[in-house]
Amino acid sequence: MTATIEAPTDAELEAYFTETVLEPEESALEEPELDDLTQETVDFIVDKMLLVVDRISGNPLYDYQRPFARRVIESMVINDGATLTALFSRQSGKSETVANVVAAIMIMFPVLAKVYPNLLGDFRRGVWVGAFAPVDDQADTLYGRIVSRLTGEGAIELMQDPDIMDGIKAKGRTVTLNSGSLVRRQTCHPRATIEGRTYHLILIDECQGADDTMVLKSITPMGASTDATMVMTGTPTFQKNVFYKTIQANKRAQAERGKKRQNHFEADYKLVSKSNPKYKKHCLKQRIAMGVDSPEFKLAYRLIWMLEEGMFTTSERLEELADKSMQTQKAWYRTPVVVGIDPARKQDSTVVTVMYVDWDRPDEFGFFEHRILNWLDLGGTKNWETQYHRIVEFLSSYNVLRIGVDAGGVGDAVAERLQILMPHVEVRALGSDRKEQTKRWKHLYQLIERGKIIWPGHAKTRELKTYNRFIQQMEDLQLQYTGPYMLAEAPNESGAHDDYADSCALAAILTTDDHEMPEVEVTSDIFGR
Repeated sequence: MTATIEAPTDAELEAYFTETVLEPEESALEEPELDDLTQETVDFIVDKMLLVVDRISGNPLYDYQRPFARRVIESMVINDGATLTALFSRQSGKSETVANVVAAIMIMFPVLAKVYPNLLGDFRRGVWVGAFAPVDDQADTLYGRIVSRLTGEGAIELMQDPDIMDGIKAKGRTVTLNSGSLVRRQTCHPRATIEGRTYHLILIDECQGADDTMVLKSITPMGASTDATMVMTGTPTFQKNVFYKTIQANKRAQAERGKKRQNHFEADYKLVSKSNPKYKKHCLKQRIAMGVDSPEFKLAYRLIWMLEEGMFTTSERLEELADKSMQTQKAWYRTPVVVGIDPARKQDSTVVTVMYVDWDRPDEFGFFEHRILNWLDLGGTKNWETQYHRIVEFLSSYNVLRIGVDAGGVGDAVAERLQILMPHVEVRALGSDRKEQTKRWKHLYQLIERGKIIWPGHAKTRELKTYNRFIQQMEDLQLQYTGPYMLAEAPNESGAHDDYADSCALAAILTTDDHEMPEVEVTSDIFGR
């Protein structure tokens, strides 16, 4: 069965990272203030629990694992509902650390709940753990390690202690202890049907591959009634995702607000190698085989997010190209402008981008400066007769030289109709095959790299939906290489679109050598540079 889940809105995403990760300064939910006596008790419990972790695993935690393990236990004890992130190099023991800690918590917390009812009373009927991963095999890996710890010699011996007297039983995808503690294996694949469970601790392993919508709309609510601790573990990848965004939010919270409790943990191959000589030997071999600057080594061992390799551009570059003194221009007659139109398909919007071009001042390579003047988003209008009227009315405020329309889908018909309605303007239906798309995406990419495309970034402009949709879609835009072709498209996720990016590329390609340039004389710098 396939679950139909609506993608999180921008407001929901913002709320998630603000309330769940960043937490308003005036709130003490994530960073509870504990008096000296309580903090002393918490520290005592955590210290003793770490001894249990070592006993269950049979091997003491390494120095780089211990702070992460300690924070997971502490978050459960004080019930701060933290979202913890751990970015560890491959085969460094991040899943092992989680498995050891979870096994210890499942066994000990129901017992300690009787001794410390104020702190741990919520666990008197057991600790409920959800173990998630992008696909079933990955979920089984984490789940299997937890079960292995629970059935190991150290855990069995501990559960037979007269003060504990616990036992284990398994049923399908769930392992339960007599105390009521349980761990359930589940997948966060976008097509999976996830039953509504309740957990005290939510684990997402290999989180770099998790579906954002499933994490935010299906998994996170499973910890709502318990204010569950969430633990995300994984390694870097090529695209931004919920794991990357949560890491960044945790880092900002730590740096900007001076939070006492650390919520993000990293251990690259150099740090791990200091504690494990065999791991150091392995990494030296891999560094020689792969190359220290190879994408594989950067991702797996150096913990470098290679966003430039998989993303069309970066948020930093988008911010650099925004002119903070410039607002959108609702009219422009001084010089000829070009226009890109990406007609709506299914759930997409019809987006019109108006672009100024400094025709008189190409650089030594023939690139003109481009400036986006304005956008028109017809997302709520599906009637094409109405859309034609809106487009013509919108463009009547500009000195339009040429319009480029994506010929895919209804694009040919749109171009023909606009040519009739605007006979004084050249309207071109631009091909949507891979070769033509590659031309315009490469051109837009070069303009961004050379700083030859600018958009309004004034404070008032940043409040507009059109601006925010443009920036978001440009940030989300992913590169796809197929043979000699370089394409750009929105990620394959619910709610992800690339209409604004397409429209921008369609407008920009109209200024290349493939298109005749107008004769324009510019006598002054009209943007005050």
